[in-house]
Amino acid sequence: MNFSYTITGETVRIDRVNGPEAFVRFPEKIEGLPVTELGPYVLADSPVEKMILPVSLRKIGAYGFYNCEKLQYISCGSRTTDLGAGMFAGTGSVRHLDIFLFEREKSCLKELLSELKQTLRVKVFMNPENDLGEKQEARLIFPEFYEESVENTPARILYIETHGCGHRYRYCFAGTEFQYNQYDELFPHVKVQETEELVTELALGRLQYPLGLSEKYETMYREYVMEHWKMAGQLMLQADRQGAKGFGNLEAGGLPWLAQEIFRWEGQMAKDSPEGGCKEKLRELTLMAQKLGDTEMVSWLMDFQSRNVKRSRRRFEL
Repeated sequence: MNFSYTITGETVRIDRVNGPEAFVRFPEKIEGLPVTELGPYVLADSPVEKMILPVSLRKIGAYGFYNCEKLQYISCGSRTTDLGAGMFAGTGSVRHLDIFLFEREKSCLKELLSELKQTLRVKVFMNPENDLGEKQEARLIFPEFYEESVENTPARILYIETHGCGHRYRYCFAGTEFQYNQYDELFPHVKVQETEELVTELALGRLQYPLGLSEKYETMYREYVMEHWKMAGQLMLQADRQGAKGFGNLEAGGLPWLAQEIFRWEGQMAKDSPEGGCKEKLRELTLMAQKLGDTEMVSWLMDFQSRNVKRSRRRFEL
């Protein structure tokens, strides 16, 4: 794959991707200079499915990804704050966004979310240029919403009706800075309007990657996941099955975290223990893992149950 480009001063604008394929990675630099701009129609009418944009990018021209009907995944930096008109026109398949946010800088996340109205799974990576300390990440889901024009015929008035709670989630900003508490406050709305599967995935994502998560909302999400333990286990096992092939918010190998950190089944499986019901839940999760052919998780679940039954019995007898 090669690019047609223009050098202006000390920066590069990519004008066209020549012969684009399903996966397009734009270079960070060309001829040693940073790529800061994509020209109009740079990938229009292409078969691209997965696209990685340079973190140094500042501007995307009008109709940059026009009619990219197969585009599902975008990775970009938050410094791309000059977005051209109609950038995503005819591009309705985007479902996954990875974005690298820079603290105390203007961000394009709000504008991207307003353009992408379908259900969107977003991975947030804070301060990617900082190599010191623990990486800060979040896993967010922004539900779908759509707008409908409705005519009041007698009054000859046309007004817009908005459907779905996704528009509420896209308002969780102060300026361009994302507000995690506002996002978490909306959980009662999504519980009513979305499926158990999506709601459980949203809650798991916030718990597993708790950037900006207060104790109040951690308890709220934890209680929901414990109540919907079967769906939570199923989602974790599905993440195992998808592995690196999927773009989902849940990572492979998360079932041990779920059992130990969220359900807190450690040491609660003595035969006569008041919490003994978790043994049956573990057995059901084991059967689910067997049906999916996840031998690694089957082995872990059986070992976890065996170890903790013995430990619980010793503690219960004392």
